[in-house]
Amino acid sequence: MPADPAHQADRHVIVGMSGGVDSSVASLLLREQGYSVSGVFLLTDDSSAQALADSRAVCRQLEIPLKEIDIRTRFRTWVVDTFVDAWLAGLTPNPCVLCNPTVKFSLLREAADQLGARWIATGHYASVRQTPENRLGLVQTGAGQKDQTYFLYRLGQDLLARLLLPLADWQKEAVRAKAGAAGLTDAGGHNLGQKADSQDICFIPDGDYPGLVRREAERRGLATSSWFEPGPVVDLAGKTIGQHKGLLHYTVGQRKGFEVRTTERLFVLARRPASNTLVVGPYSHLYHKQIRLTDVVWSGAKSLKAGQPVLARVRSSAVKAPAQVWPQPDKSLRVVFEQPVAAPTPGQSGVLYEDRLILAGGIIADDMSD
Repeated sequence: MPADPAHQADRHVIVGMSGGVDSSVASLLLREQGYSVSGVFLLTDDSSAQALADSRAVCRQLEIPLKEIDIRTRFRTWVVDTFVDAWLAGLTPNPCVLCNPTVKFSLLREAADQLGARWIATGHYASVRQTPENRLGLVQTGAGQKDQTYFLYRLGQDLLARLLLPLADWQKEAVRAKAGAAGLTDAGGHNLGQKADSQDICFIPDGDYPGLVRREAERRGLATSSWFEPGPVVDLAGKTIGQHKGLLHYTVGQRKGFEVRTTERLFVLARRPASNTLVVGPYSHLYHKQIRLTDVVWSGAKSLKAGQPVLARVRSSAVKAPAQVWPQPDKSLRVVFEQPVAAPTPGQSGVLYEDRLILAGGIIADDMSD
């Protein structure tokens, strides 16, 4: 009797391959669990060549097909240009947060539909839970490894319903050991379990954010001189106390990179492009009691009540802080912390949890008056 096509689709999963150990072991685990696995590699820019070669090598070893999709034009328009525009608007964006739902996972879903697959999967460390209200939400795992729910909070219900995360309960050391035990190697024949994790933003491998923004702004003919020209560093009283090398080189909370005539430990509090001034002050002035979240995405919760207690994170490395949420008429959320939190930065994301479950999240707006 021929196999049921519907059953075949239910066991067919598309894995987003990166050439790294996480996506490779995720593919291996899914194959061991009886899934029909197909890899998909998204070619985002010219620097992806090595990652593509490593993905090809792993898929050959796992004996799974690899579909390669050239998305360089879409990636530049949707991710790089958006990143540059946000920087030039005075924000500090997190491109991964926006890329995941609009580009990466959206394209994986398109590939799954084209290949007749029910599921999509990645090597992220997180899990998906169904709530009593019949919602799906991302959940921090308890395995003690790095948490990646913050970067995925904008995934909608439709994507979460198709998402498999086989590394949910794995620690990174165990993943590396699994790759080594399976004999997985990169394109050069090196043990994949020893491959270093990717760092920083994928399209800025050298970490030179100002250089990237400048090149892309010049390519697009944007007027950016105010962001690159040296200018005064001022204190909270507006007194000039030093010189900066161009506002684009600084983010809120930064302590280095500017010259001041004082021995006091000072931090960047604000960038003012209209006057090309960098405002600095004591670290205590980086603390805020409340933030406002815009462009809100709902995950485990469909709504929140006025004054509802939550745990909020204002950056990927921040601990969750107790707070209350106050929905606003414009659909933004005012988040009031029990204790002030350090350096919530406009353009970054604020993500709201109930224990380990993501309820909602949004972009931190530039008005944080306490």
